[in-house]
Amino acid sequence: MELPSYKDYFLKPISETNLELFQCDSELESYFKLDAQDSESELISKNYFLHCNGIEEPLVGFCLSNSAINTVLEFRQIIPHNTQYKAYPAVLIGRFATHSKYQGNGFGKIVLGLLKSWFITNNKTGCRFLIVDARKEAVNFYKNSGFEDYPEQPPDSNNILMYFDLKDFQLEVRKRIPEN
Repeated sequence: MELPSYKDYFLKPISETNLELFQCDSELESYFKLDAQDSESELISKNYFLHCNGIEEPLVGFCLSNSAINTVLEFRQIIPHNTQYKAYPAVLIGRFATHSKYQGNGFGKIVLGLLKSWFITNNKTGCRFLIVDARKEAVNFYKNSGFEDYPEQPPDSNNILMYFDLKDFQLEVRKRIPEN
């Protein structure tokens, strides 16, 4: 499977990434260096890193897992009646971390753009939403990338469940690309 790229930026699987060069929040760094490969072996997630030509260190690490998001009133209003279900397929973006040296340079936004494009291009399994269980300090980052708060938050959670509707993104992309 070919991974997405944009200009000099490209994704690589964890198996092709030098983890010794990646530094970030200690909890997330521990996950990538100690637990991520086991998570892949157990078929729970896939882990990737954003790289850039000319920069040795991996810039952003993240994991992806299959998930679903329960239907809420807002979804019933935008999804045609004949395709409404109790839950919709989603990809969970988890363990999202930017290298300490490169935080605040827009690399996380590049990753989200790559993922949005990747999941609307030659859709392989059906995926309507990207979802994140965002730390409170990261909520604005996701909102600035088009994610919305899920209307029904899990009780007693320290994080905020957020979603991004890939169908809206797909329609927006189609408007920008002229048909031949």
